[in-house]
Amino acid sequence: MPSRPPYVFISYRHEPNTTGIVTQFYDQLRMYQQGFGLDGVFLDKDKLAAGNVWRAEVTAALERTTHFVAMLTNGYWLSDECHKELAYAVGRYRLEGPAAIRLLFVQVQKIAPELLAFDQPAADANAAFVNDQLGQAFPALKTVGDLQFLGPFDDYARLIRLPAENDPLLGDALFQLMMRLKATLPAKE
Repeated sequence: MPSRPPYVFISYRHEPNTTGIVTQFYDQLRMYQQGFGLDGVFLDKDKLAAGNVWRAEVTAALERTTHFVAMLTNGYWLSDECHKELAYAVGRYRLEGPAAIRLLFVQVQKIAPELLAFDQPAADANAAFVNDQLGQAFPALKTVGDLQFLGPFDDYARLIRLPAENDPLLGDALFQLMMRLKATLPAKE
């Protein structure tokens, strides 16, 4: 059975200090889309509030996704909507395996990924159920720190946060993310 062409889903929380950075990441990824051999890149630019109905295009994009990129911030981790996207991606990973979907993370804000446990109680019963299912599905996968990070990394290969939107080093950090993402893609024929 032929594998799916690479399709990237960018999962993030709409926040003042994050949205601009994520948009720049998306724009750069779109710029390299053909060179990377991507079938597409999805970024939901509409802000969803808790209780809103998921739009069909979000579900369709998650179904096509081969590379799920979570842009981690405190707000992302506390968002029920972001947890729904993450749970969907992890559910596909559980059913189809790592050859079908890669779970990748970017540290946008300084966090401790080893302390972000999938089985933590959440703000509401639905989110707690999602986290509970994540913990049960992957007994060896207990924290975000167990997963692959695209970066950014410093010169000593230590995970660091992305520079701020107006920082001149942001472009270099985004390029590093592009090259690390490229390394996860199948070789172009």
